[in-house]
Amino acid sequence: MSAALPGAAATGFLAVLLASARSGPVATALDAGYAVAAALLTGAALHLLARREAAPGRDRSAPVGWIAVVAGVLATAAALAQILLTGPFSGIDLVGTGYGRAALAAALAPAVVTGVLAFDLFADRRTARTGTGRDRARAAALRERTRTVAAVAAVLGVAAASVLAALPVPAAGAEPGRLLARGVDLGSGPLTLVVTPMRPGPNLVQLTGPGLVVPDATGPDPAPVTTAEPMAGHGPGPAGGTGFGVRVADREVPVTARPGAPGGWALVDLPAGTRSLDVLAGGISRTVPVDVGSDRVAPAGATGPDGPECASAVLGAVVAAGPAAGAVGACPAESLRPADERALRDTVRSLAVRGAPGIALAADASPRSRAAADAVRAEAAAAGIPVLPQAGADGALVVVSGWQDAARAVREVALAAHDTPTALGGTYLAPWLLIGGVLGTAQSAVLPLPFGPQEPLPQRYVRALAATAPGSAPSTSGLLAWADAAGQPVEEPFGLYGAAPVAVPMSIEPPGESGHHGGPNTAAWFPGGAVVHIGPLAVPATP
Repeated sequence: MSAALPGAAATGFLAVLLASARSGPVATALDAGYAVAAALLTGAALHLLARREAAPGRDRSAPVGWIAVVAGVLATAAALAQILLTGPFSGIDLVGTGYGRAALAAALAPAVVTGVLAFDLFADRRTARTGTGRDRARAAALRERTRTVAAVAAVLGVAAASVLAALPVPAAGAEPGRLLARGVDLGSGPLTLVVTPMRPGPNLVQLTGPGLVVPDATGPDPAPVTTAEPMAGHGPGPAGGTGFGVRVADREVPVTARPGAPGGWALVDLPAGTRSLDVLAGGISRTVPVDVGSDRVAPAGATGPDGPECASAVLGAVVAAGPAAGAVGACPAESLRPADERALRDTVRSLAVRGAPGIALAADASPRSRAAADAVRAEAAAAGIPVLPQAGADGALVVVSGWQDAARAVREVALAAHDTPTALGGTYLAPWLLIGGVLGTAQSAVLPLPFGPQEPLPQRYVRALAATAPGSAPSTSGLLAWADAAGQPVEEPFGLYGAAPVAVPMSIEPPGESGHHGGPNTAAWFPGGAVVHIGPLAVPATP
């Protein structure tokens, strides 16, 4: 009874806690097995400690000792199997995170108890057969100490297992060719780290999160770009004056802003076989396990000007379907979606109906942008609208480039409008340019979209993204990839949506969250602005 009561209590305690730590039938079965075995082990260890006065060879609790040994072996095996199944998946995370250390303690503690009690049982038998009276006295004193160690270790193992449910789950293991998304804590708040394409050679590393402050590396006197209030303690440091950087071996790359893209970015070279990189901030360093493999084949555009949009699309698929969906394949900028081409043609026809005197076209060298520019020119020629080399006073600006060039083009027009009337016919953005980094550079803009950002489906994507990768910004490409992976395709028809800065961020917040926190909601489609429906896009086709 002295072993049964503690064992029953420990079993119930562990069963309740471990049930909330992990999910899945195999993980649940392993947790249940661990709970029963650890409870038996703890109860038996406490029972043996209470019977420490018995002489060697006369201890009637020997059967309980053997039960403890068997239970310890089963508990150790279940804990190790759980680590292999649910993580941590690297030695770095196993010893460097709270969850990893607790999982390791939950596995090592029953192993220690098993070894101590097995030694105690064999030593007791040998002393009883061949030992003298003095040997038996020494053995009794040693047994008292070892059983105390066993009881303490058993209790510590239960305690370590019980805290797993309260700790962040381990990040998915890095795999070659698959986007890595995980949280890092650099001392002043959690950040989300994204690495893509996870191949030898150039890789994009993104940091996002509240308080991230990075410089704009595109000008001689870069101004800080921030998502909220600066993090305390992250003043000037070795990484480009901000304290944020990425280090691989002895090479350190500062984290800087990219035009049109949210967060901070670093382009780092990862040699074949690289197993880790360090993220730096204000003197603090965190080691992140990676695995780039040896295959140097990487998708076109994954690290170039359109790399951030490519990463956003893959991240959307990961949010919907898990790490298995993180393979970095063809990037959005590599082809023009037929639906987007129709939307751009309809946009040009709508400008013709409104009597636009001309169109200025902003494009870049990506395959998608070239195809989009060709479609706009063809539709403009059919509608009799001249395509101008630059935005005039009364004409419209149509932007079909990627995020980076779009942010620059829109900003240049907005700055020119301060001195002279420019693009009074409006700034029209391609559907894939619904991203805060582009919208924030314009005084106002119009986009053809197949969804309203405040509709239920886009908002489910926003919430899922915030839960999986806090601080990451939603994007059209991310939504489309998320919806496709989730089996919820975004339906047409397209409508016209206007985007402009407002005083209150327009987004749907989870219960208890305001999203303000002293600054714009970084998870909104347009932080510090609003995107609203202004009318249908459908217009009569040009004869």
